[in-house]
Amino acid sequence: MKTTSLSMLAVASVCAFVLGCGGGKKSSHTETKTGPVVANVGEDTITADEFKKKLDETSPFLRARYNTVERKKEFLENLIRNELLVQEAEKRGLENSPAVREQVKRALVTELLRQQLDERLSGSDIAEADLKKFYDTHQDDFLKPERARVFRLLIAGAKDDAKAHAAAKKKAAEVSAAIAADAKKGNANAFQDAAKKESQDKLSAPMAGDLRFLSKDEMTKTYSAELAAASFDLKAPGDVAGPIETPQGFELVKLQVKTAALDRKFDEAKEQIRGRMARERRSKEYDDFIKGLREKANVKIDEAALDKVSASEVPAGAPGMPGAPGAPGMPGMQMPRPAPIAPAPAPQK
Repeated sequence: MKTTSLSMLAVASVCAFVLGCGGGKKSSHTETKTGPVVANVGEDTITADEFKKKLDETSPFLRARYNTVERKKEFLENLIRNELLVQEAEKRGLENSPAVREQVKRALVTELLRQQLDERLSGSDIAEADLKKFYDTHQDDFLKPERARVFRLLIAGAKDDAKAHAAAKKKAAEVSAAIAADAKKGNANAFQDAAKKESQDKLSAPMAGDLRFLSKDEMTKTYSAELAAASFDLKAPGDVAGPIETPQGFELVKLQVKTAALDRKFDEAKEQIRGRMARERRSKEYDDFIKGLREKANVKIDEAALDKVSASEVPAGAPGMPGAPGAPGMPGMQMPRPAPIAPAPAPQK
């Protein structure tokens, strides 16, 4: 329990400092307290309003526990323990320790951004006309046709050349039979292998015939109505159609996957749009806010001194390193939001 107690002590010290206990003054003397006193702790007090506020911060499940005087007393004992730790920390001047100062900086940044951005930029003030304008100018986000990703295998042979057309038809039938036989042997990529080898579509053949995602209209315009119709008639991934006669010759097609059509009306998307616009506005407000602060401050960077700084070597497998458990995909720094202050747990007997 020693580690837990020290951790809670650090958090309590941060809270005390943020509330104004710096310079040797106790936080309790700078707060306005209301409600009857439920406990005296040294020179400080815990009021009924404070007690209720802390109790309301717990989960509904835990809150239901504290429904008798004895249970409430258990919770109060935790608050008293926290207050005792805070008072001892203040006596030792821990609010001025580097570790606590660092936590204070993080707490201050979080509170500043909450007041500057979060509270003012909820999006509730965005007019419906602006939401509709966003919807109309971002139609692709809300209205999308069904798309299919297919593999294509083309055996070229235009109709105006009877001999070439007949040869293409025969070749397509042979390739189709060979694919079926190869697939029967257990080759799940039989179609793709054949497309690489036999397809006369120079663009898609190197990619095993992959046409990527296309709507029916896009496939019709790029290739042919016949290929589009056959592709979108396929139902399940892996289904094959053909040989299909098209203006280019004879074709085989295999369905990889389909995406469902998206058709979200304005009323359905309105709140999603509000959230998105609010986030975009918040991001811009944040950038402008930081820019303004930087312009007011005397920020100077000594690149020569910076160049001489080298990070300590980190052992392989250390937390945060590639391959380490829980290592992020991209390195970066974030100012973590401080956890809410909870009552310190009672030492185990």
